[in-house]
Amino acid sequence: MDNSTHNTSELLVQYLDGELSGSEKDDLEMQLKVDASLKAELESLQLAREAVGLYGLKQQVSAVHQQMMNELQAPVVKINPARRIVRYSMAIAASVLLIFLSITAYIFFTLSPDKLFADNYHSFELSTTRGGNEAEPTAIEKAYREKNYKEVTDLTTKWSEPDIRDEFLAGISSLELNKSSEAIHFFNGVIKLNETRDKPIYKDETEYYLALSYLKNKDYDLALELMNKIHNDPDHLYHKKITNKLILRVKMLKWR
Repeated sequence: MDNSTHNTSELLVQYLDGELSGSEKDDLEMQLKVDASLKAELESLQLAREAVGLYGLKQQVSAVHQQMMNELQAPVVKINPARRIVRYSMAIAASVLLIFLSITAYIFFTLSPDKLFADNYHSFELSTTRGGNEAEPTAIEKAYREKNYKEVTDLTTKWSEPDIRDEFLAGISSLELNKSSEAIHFFNGVIKLNETRDKPIYKDETEYYLALSYLKNKDYDLALELMNKIHNDPDHLYHKKITNKLILRVKMLKWR
C-alpha cells in the first residue's frame, strides 16, 4: 500500500473523529476543496460509518483489527510475510465488502424523495436591508415575510404580470405548502422572465430550488440534469450543496 495514501486515509478518519486541529485540519480542508477524489473518499467514509452504526458491524471490524494487532504484537513463531499479508488482506476485504453491501442495501430500501428533499431544503430568507432608492415591499413580499405562503401564491396567480421576485417567492411558498408541481411552474416562470434580462436575478437560487422541486415531484431526470449543472459550476452559489453523495442518492431513487 502506498504510505501516502494510507496516511491520507488516517487523516480523514481523524478529521471525522474531530481529532484534527490547527494547521493539519486547515491543510486537509484546503485539499478537500480542490481534490474531488479526496472529497469522494471522505464521503465514502461517512457513509461507511452510517452503515456500521446501523448494522452493528463495528464489532466485527474491531474484531478483525484486534486480531491483527494481537498477532503483530505477540512474539510467536515466524510466519511467512506474504501469507500474513494475504490473510489480513482477505479479512479486511471481507469486512469492507460487508460494509459496502450493507450501506447500499440500507440506503436503497430506506431512501425516499421526501426525506432526501427535507435533508437538503432550507427556507429562503429575504434580505432585511433596503436601500434608500428601493421601492416599497409589495403585498407578496409582505405576505412572504409573515410566512403567509398561501396568500403569496394566490396573489401571484391573480397578477397578470408578476415580477421575478414575486414569481420566485411564489415558488418557495409552494414548496413550503408541499406543492412541488406548483413550485416547478413558478420557478420555470422565473427562468423564462430572466431570459429577457441582461442581468438575471435569482438565477442560482431558482436553479437550486427547482432541482429540489423536481426531486420532490419524482422527476429524477430533470433533477439530475440541474444538479449536475450546479455541481460542475464552482462559481454557482449552491455548488457546495450539490454533493456527489446527493447526486448518487437521486440516481438510486431513479434506479428504484
